[in-house]
Amino acid sequence: MNKINHFMFAVGLCLIFFELNFILNFINLAFIIIFSLIFGVLIDYDYKFNRKAPWYHKRTWIQEPLGFILVGLPLAFILSLFNKNFFILVLAPYFSHVLLDYLCIFGTYPLAPFSKIKKKEGFGIFIPDDLFIKSENPRNWTRRVKVKKIKGISENYFTIFNLILLITILLFKLKIF
Repeated sequence: MNKINHFMFAVGLCLIFFELNFILNFINLAFIIIFSLIFGVLIDYDYKFNRKAPWYHKRTWIQEPLGFILVGLPLAFILSLFNKNFFILVLAPYFSHVLLDYLCIFGTYPLAPFSKIKKKEGFGIFIPDDLFIKSENPRNWTRRVKVKKIKGISENYFTIFNLILLITILLFKLKIF
């Protein structure tokens, strides 16, 4: 998934867990945005440590379910010692990141780093895509999908759903709905 989808979904998920009076506090809203950026978006930059992998699989094990358990849970517990809300603010964006990646067509390793069991490529819904400016990665995925005859839809359709979901959550929190 692209950064916009990861961020919007992480923010929406965080908003679900907190009451309106919490969300309307500027500092708490800043925490939601910061934690959504760190654990929902920046976690994708782990590819910098995986230089030997092919372009279509730069993910490391921290973006897998066991990474969520082995990194996310302990980190959430430690940070919750400083502020109990940090527990959700770590886990919700981290979980959303793993979930959204598993909805994409690329191969994943659910039990990494302990096993090479793989979710096969093409077993997903969304084809990685950028919303505004096409970077090299989506162009490569477009070619790969054609060559391998993988079926899927652009993740840009998910962006629309994501925006509607975020607005709906906000309307419910504001009791307009």
